[in-house]
Amino acid sequence: MTLVQLRHLLSLAETGSFSRSAEALFITQPALSRSIRGLEAELGQPLLDCIGWRSELTAFGREMLLRAQRLVAEADELRAVAQRLRTGATGHLKLGLGSGPAAILAVPLMRHLALNFPAVHLDLTVGASAVLEEGLRQRRLDALLVDARSVIPSTDLQVEPLGARVRHQTL
Repeated sequence: MTLVQLRHLLSLAETGSFSRSAEALFITQPALSRSIRGLEAELGQPLLDCIGWRSELTAFGREMLLRAQRLVAEADELRAVAQRLRTGATGHLKLGLGSGPAAILAVPLMRHLALNFPAVHLDLTVGASAVLEEGLRQRRLDALLVDARSVIPSTDLQVEPLGARVRHQTL
C-alpha cells in the first residue's frame, strides 16, 4: 500500500465518484480504478460498493478511511517538518559558548533567533573550552563558539574563525 493509494481512497470517499476523483487527482479513471483495486487486493476486502454511478464505502472501507486519514495527515506533517528543518525555520541547536563569547554574543544571539527563527529551540551551554570540546565529541553539543586559541588542533574538529563575520554582521 502506498500513500498515493491512500490519497486516492480519500478522494473517492469525498467525491463518491471515480470520474470526479480522477479529474480532481489529475489521473485517468482507469488508473484510479487500478489503484483502488490494488489496495483492495492487498487489504483482502472491498473498500467500496458501486451503486449506479455512485461509489460508497463499505464498513471495512469506512474503518480504513479513518486510518488512511491519519496516515496521510502524518505523512503531510512529516514532509512539512522536513521542509522547515531544511530551511532552518525550525530545529534544535545545542551550542557551547566559551566564557568570552558568551559574555559578548549570548544575548544578541538569543534575540536574533527569537526574532528571526522563533521555532528554533536553542540550548546554550557555557563553560571551559576543554569541557565544551568533549561535549561536542560526545554529540551532546552541535557546535561551539570559543576562543580559537584555546582549541588544540585535532583532525576530528573543524575550526572556522568567525571574527570577521561577527564584526561585520549585526546579530
